[in-house]
Amino acid sequence: MKNNKRKFIPLIAALMAVLLVACGPSDEKLAEAEEARSLLAQAKQTAEDTYLDVSDTTQRSILDSLSDKEAEIEQLDFTKMNDKKIDEVLPTITELTESYQNIGKELSGVLTSETQIKEEKAKHKGLEVYFINKTGMNLSKIVLHDISANTYSDNFIGDGVTLQSGYTLMGVTLDVYSDSSEWEFIITDDAGTEYNLSCESLKGEDLKGASVVLSYDSAAATGEATLGGYFPQPEPEPTEATEAGAEAESTDAAEGAGTEAATESTSE
Repeated sequence: MKNNKRKFIPLIAALMAVLLVACGPSDEKLAEAEEARSLLAQAKQTAEDTYLDVSDTTQRSILDSLSDKEAEIEQLDFTKMNDKKIDEVLPTITELTESYQNIGKELSGVLTSETQIKEEKAKHKGLEVYFINKTGMNLSKIVLHDISANTYSDNFIGDGVTLQSGYTLMGVTLDVYSDSSEWEFIITDDAGTEYNLSCESLKGEDLKGASVVLSYDSAAATGEATLGGYFPQPEPEPTEATEAGAEAESTDAAEGAGTEAATESTSE
């Protein structure tokens, strides 16, 4: 009888283990699993949202691969798993979460860099002007020196071209940096001698289309670049509607004149 009791003890232990497995996870382990999955979902959402804000698409394939793995985790029913099985899955969830966090950090760095570039680019505005050469010299170079930023433009005249004294150079666009406050033009004559011409402020939307008059006083050895008047804009070419309107006005005028003549004739 005692031997039978001893045989029952291992059997009861085995049945208890089966029952525990069938009962599912403990509340603590279930909460741990759900929290881990929630953190994974948050990390994924953050990375995906940041990706949408950048123009760099090189991380798309990595995000797609992680998304496939994350979808498998989303399909898991932790309530049907025991504590041991959940412990086997948790490292995978943690690894995926860390992968999303790492790529999210990379994307945040890209976003910061792209934002800075956009903001810096927005500070540069093209100012359309034309040069009038009143220096008394034939010029081979005209360069804008942004003194504040210490940057130099390309030669507006172009290599191998000369802007003769008294002539005008059209179609010039100056790159004006909004954070700058001081500029000058550096001109070079056909003998290769450079001259610095002081320049007034280039800021202001009202300067678009203005002339830049380049002058130099050889006796005083000083020069300046003055913002002058605006180049006359060509009259717009007549359209069909304009021509039709003009023709109608001409017809109305002619009819009016005929009516007036008829009236005068009747009066007489």
